[in-house]
Amino acid sequence: RDSMSLSAEWCGVPPRAPPSRSLASRGSSAATGGRVAWRHPRAAAAASPRCRPSALEVVCARKPMRLSNNKKKAKQEAAKRGKNKGGGGGDGSMSPQQRVNAANHEARRWLGQHFLIDQSVILDAVAAADVRAGDRILEIGPGTGNLTVELLKAGATIDAVEKDRSLADKLQDTFRDEETLTVHQADFLKWDVRGAFRAASNSRGERSADVDDVDDVYEKDDAIDSRAKVVANIPYNITTDILKTLLPMGDTFGNMVFMFQEEVARRLIKDEAGNSDYRPMSVRVHYYSTPYYIRPVTAACFDPPPNVESCLIGFRPKRPEEYLPLNGTERQFFAFVQACFAQKRKMLKNNLKAVCDEETIAAAYEALGKPEKTRAQELTMPEYVRLFNFVRDRGQARAEALAAGQNVNAQKNVAASGDDAPDATLLKPTKKQRETSEKVRRATSRLVAQAVEGNRKEAAEQPRSFKSERASE
Repeated sequence: RDSMSLSAEWCGVPPRAPPSRSLASRGSSAATGGRVAWRHPRAAAAASPRCRPSALEVVCARKPMRLSNNKKKAKQEAAKRGKNKGGGGGDGSMSPQQRVNAANHEARRWLGQHFLIDQSVILDAVAAADVRAGDRILEIGPGTGNLTVELLKAGATIDAVEKDRSLADKLQDTFRDEETLTVHQADFLKWDVRGAFRAASNSRGERSADVDDVDDVYEKDDAIDSRAKVVANIPYNITTDILKTLLPMGDTFGNMVFMFQEEVARRLIKDEAGNSDYRPMSVRVHYYSTPYYIRPVTAACFDPPPNVESCLIGFRPKRPEEYLPLNGTERQFFAFVQACFAQKRKMLKNNLKAVCDEETIAAAYEALGKPEKTRAQELTMPEYVRLFNFVRDRGQARAEALAAGQNVNAQKNVAASGDDAPDATLLKPTKKQRETSEKVRRATSRLVAQAVEGNRKEAAEQPRSFKSERASE
C-alpha cells in the first residue's frame, strides 16, 4: 500500500440503491487494484435534475514516473525544433537561435558542437578581428552559420571548414547564392591550410617585386596588414592542436580570434615567471604571437550550453623575421622546453640532466643569473631561448673539442708506437665520454621520434573539399 496512492474523481452514474458492502471490503478491493463505486447521498446529478446524487469513484493508481534532467532537456529541445521547424536563407533575417532551430540538427558532443546564439558575442568577435571588406577569413567549425552571416555582411571572403557532413551540406544549401563563401567538408587537422592560403602569403612578395624600394612596401604593409585572418568558434578538445598548426603561420595570418575555455585562455595569455599555470604551451604561444584577452562568454550564450565558462581570446602572430633566433630548429627548441617541464615538481636542473651534463647545467645557471633551485615555470620565453642556445652552443663546442682531442691522442699514440695506422683500442672512449654520448643519443632519439610523428600527420590523406556554386535558375 506504501507504493500506491488512491485518487478520487467524481463521475455521473444512473441512480441506484446504496451498496451494501462494508468500508473494509471496499478498501481491500481498492488496494488490490480494483475499482469501487460509492454513491454519495447528497451529490447533485449531472445528467438530469431528477437523478439521484453521483457516485465517488475510487481508483488505485501508481505514482507518476519522474524524468531525468537529461531526458527533460532532450524533450524540451525536441519540442523547440518541432515548433520552429522550417528553412531559412543566408540573408541574416533570422536570429542566431532561430537559425539553430531551423537547422534541425542535434548537437554532437563528441565533436564539441556548442552553437553560439548570442548576437553580441558574435559582433564582438567580428569587431576584434577587425574584419573589413575584401579580407580573407578562415572559419573553423561554422556550424549553423551564425558567425558566417556576420562575416559575409562585413564583405569578407570566407573559407569555412566543417567536419560534420550534415552541417556542411546545409551550409551549402543555405548560402548557395554567396560567391564569396567556400565550404570545405573536412577535418581541419588533416586539411591543407597552407596550400589553401598560399596565395595570401605570396601576395606581399608579388607586390614587392614590382616596386624598387622594398622598405616602402614594408612600411605600407605595417600600416595596412594584408594577411588573412581567423575567426572561429572551435571545439575545446582540439584547441591545442589548432594553435600548433596556425601560430607558426605568421606570414599568412595577421590576426586570430577564437572561442576558448576561460581557464585555458587565462593560462595561455600569462607570461609571468613563477606562475604555477605556466606550461610549455605558454612558451610556444608567446614565441609565435602576442595573445590578448577580449571578453568573457557565459554558458547561456550557447545551444546546448557547455559545462564550462568560455571567453573570446585573440592572437596576433609574429612574422618569421620577428622570431627570436635559435641555434637549432623550432621543433628541437620546443622538444627541449617539453623536457624542461617533464616533472614540474622537480627543480629545473634535475630535468635538464636528461639532455645535458652537470657542468653545462651549472654554466647555464651562471649565464642566466638564476639560482640552483629554479623550477621550470620560473623562466620566461626569452630565457628559455637563451638557455636552449647556450646548451646547444656548449654541446657543439664540447663535441668538437672531444673529436679534436681524440684525433690528437691517436696521432701521438701512432707516433710513439711507430705504426702507420692507429690501433682501434687506442681510440676507446672513456667512461665519461660514453655517458655523454649516451645522453646525446637519447635526446636525439626523442627529437627524431617527434619529427617522424609530425611527418606522419602531415602525410595523412587530405579529405575532399567543395565550393558553393550559384544555383541554376
